[in-house]
Amino acid sequence: MVNKFKHLKSNWAIFGVIFALSLFLVLPQLLNHSLVLGGDSLFHFNRIYDTYMQFKIGNYSYFQSNYGFQQSGRVVNALYGPGMAYLLGSSLLVLQSWIKFEVVTSFFIFFVSGYSMYFLSRELNSTKKISLLTASLFMGSFYVTRWSIDQNFMTWGVMLMPLIVLIGIKMIKNNAQDLKILSLTLIVSLIIQIHLLSALMSIGVLGVFFIIGFIQTNQKLQLFLKCLFASLLSLVLTFNVWGSMLDIFTTNKLYTTFAHVNMSSSTMNLSTANYSPSQIGLVMSLIFILQIVLLFSKWYEISLANKTVTILGIFFLILTSSLVPWNRLAVLIPPLQNFLQFPFRFDSFATVLLLAGFGATISTISLPGAIKNGELFLIIGSIFILGQSYIDIQHQNEIWNSDSPVAYKGSIVFSNHPNKKQIKRAFTDNDLSKGLILAKKIAPDYLPNNNSKKIDFHNNTYIKDVIMHQPNVIKTVTDKGNLNLKWVAAKKGEKISLPIVLYSNSEITLNGKKLRTQDIKLSSLSSPTVKSTQKGINTLTLGYHSKIITKTSLTTVILTWIISILAAITLTFKKSKKEIS
Repeated sequence: MVNKFKHLKSNWAIFGVIFALSLFLVLPQLLNHSLVLGGDSLFHFNRIYDTYMQFKIGNYSYFQSNYGFQQSGRVVNALYGPGMAYLLGSSLLVLQSWIKFEVVTSFFIFFVSGYSMYFLSRELNSTKKISLLTASLFMGSFYVTRWSIDQNFMTWGVMLMPLIVLIGIKMIKNNAQDLKILSLTLIVSLIIQIHLLSALMSIGVLGVFFIIGFIQTNQKLQLFLKCLFASLLSLVLTFNVWGSMLDIFTTNKLYTTFAHVNMSSSTMNLSTANYSPSQIGLVMSLIFILQIVLLFSKWYEISLANKTVTILGIFFLILTSSLVPWNRLAVLIPPLQNFLQFPFRFDSFATVLLLAGFGATISTISLPGAIKNGELFLIIGSIFILGQSYIDIQHQNEIWNSDSPVAYKGSIVFSNHPNKKQIKRAFTDNDLSKGLILAKKIAPDYLPNNNSKKIDFHNNTYIKDVIMHQPNVIKTVTDKGNLNLKWVAAKKGEKISLPIVLYSNSEITLNGKKLRTQDIKLSSLSSPTVKSTQKGINTLTLGYHSKIITKTSLTTVILTWIISILAAITLTFKKSKKEIS
């Protein structure tokens, strides 16, 4: 009974610290009553608003955007974190406010990030106090704060990276006896549903752990079968992701995300200053250097798990730095400019791995005063990191109450040159679409490219065809999730250019009759120009038909998720009950 009480007391203390730190980091937004409109805000707000409206109205369309992105019918969510887009849309449905949405989601990210790093550190045999300190440092680290500062979506993937490493460690400890198929499946599948680049990094990390585990275990078949079954189940849980990619990418030529040609300008290096997109910062730099030095000086005292974690961390640290000739690599492998874009993204895993490794090292090595001095160093480091994070977040939130409330105006087109009061009124209105109508994001990602010539800069075309092109067209969404466009023609045969985009699997009907390809003239972004088939009111209906992603397949994915989560909760509850008793 005494042990049970101590266990519960300890867990509540950990919960209290992580909760308090999460609240501390969202305090600037609460005190300023502000909304942060950062570099990626409007792009993701459009994605999330689209799923929010689907839940609110009940007209579902998995592929085309019927509510977000100017009701253009473009495909975004199906190719970019679809599962997370719907989860965040449901959150917005409950919160009914962009400010509340930012506060709650930021708090959630800090809280989960803290706990995930704590669990990883404990798995590496760090003491509870040191595990809590590494969790605190991680909560204030560069990438974990990016969602609060500019709504960088990779933060959602970074939040789960410690759990990816934790699963990897289970592959190389105790002959993988503690590796659970459901845990591996759910973590990997969830990160795939959130952010593809984070998922690819995570799969690469798990691949290294699998190889090491497979070499050193005497139960190779068991490890192989566990990973095989987890992979097969994950394919079902993420069918909507890779199925959508097959459907879109194999039948369309698309615009990609913008190409970052000068990749070498976006590296992060060890430094003595505060952390930034180009500098790792003094605290993390010291931790990384100390861990690398301790690894090689205390090699025989450090566990296989810690060695693996640290060496992987060094690898990611090199990738994120200017030691790699990124510009030369980008010339040899051009897709890097579009998909990776910024090498500093590798700092995410470098931080997770080296921070967790350092906590484990000072907890386990036979060095006089290692734990005591290590704790003191981590406490001081946490104060500095969390202090800088608070200041950075405070600075971003102060912008909302300035003369220019939009923190980042690049790639944004405003309607009617609004002043600060109009901008703030639009984004705090009960109608969540008003801000998105007032400030439009120019991001032609995943739009169809109907131009045979290479276009280096296509944003102007998107502005002309979709954003600023506002004919007298009324758009509504049907019960089946199709987009209806109505206009009045002065005469039969009158041409009209419509602010929507078409894909290979798009289906359009005009006044009840299916249109043929020769009846439509497409712009370079596949925006159609059609002839009115009658005088007066004309109605065009836009839908999307996929042979791969169907209602049946989506239902199967959802049911598999529900069953898997319930099974995982049941097994976890039974295990926890057994441990406490």
